[in-house]
Parts: sequence; C-alpha cells; structure tokens
Amino acid sequence: MAARACHILEYEAQELLRADGYRTQVLPKNNARNALPLCIIAFRPPGETRYVRVLTVDRKDPGPEDVERCCGKEIILYRTILARVPVDPGLHCEIWLSAPKTGLHCFEITPGSIVPIPVPNPPGAGSLAGRIRCPLLARGRP
Repeated sequence: MAARACHILEYEAQELLRADGYRTQVLPKNNARNALPLCIIAFRPPGETRYVRVLTVDRKDPGPEDVERCCGKEIILYRTILARVPVDPGLHCEIWLSAPKTGLHCFEITPGSIVPIPVPNPPGAGSLAGRIRCPLLARGRP
C-alpha cells in the first residue's frame, strides 16, 4: 500500500526541521471542529516552538492570498492560539505549502497578517539529499 503524498511531505518537513536542530512530533489528523491545525510540532531550546501545517496546492508560486484561500480554518485557529499567548516570542504558527513545480513555500501566521518566511535550509541540508525521497523537497538540493 502506497503512502499518501501528504504523509510523505509531513515526513520530509519533519526531517528538514530535525536537521535544523529541532525535536519534532508528527500529530495524527484530527477532524474535530476545534482541533489544532497541526501536522508537526517542533521544539528547540531555549523555548522556541513551531506549529507547522503542511499542505499541497496546485499553484506554481503560492503567496499569502493562497494561504488565505485554502487555509481559512487554520488561520483562525492559529490566531486564536496567538491571542491566548501574546507574550511568548518563541511561538511560531506556520503553514507550509508544497507546489508541484517550485517545492515548499513557508508562511508564518501573525495576529494581523500572513508573512512569507524562508524555507528551512539548515547547514548540512545538502547531506539530506540522498535521504529526501520526495521530488518536491529534493528539488534545488545539491
């Protein structure tokens, strides 16, 4: 039985975060009305936490407007989380979109906007090239 594409993307995103020094936990999908829109929680001392949701899109070069269009529920829930802990500078709520031809595009959800952020490219990520099986994430790696 073949793995679903989203599971492969979650795994590969988890590997990128681990290479960048994070401890990661992949969460099972939960369809409850107020469930957290998380695929991955990443932790790194001292006190940095990233909530990451990974999705695929059909657009070649997705932008913040595409995040708003396809992730309305996630944005609302992330902003609710951020409103509850406004004094935690180490908390980052992110949505990573995977486009078929251009790979990952990362966005951070803030209380007032959606900000593009760099795709994780940790030192030594080139050494992951042999382990990255997903062609969307392997693209652009040496």
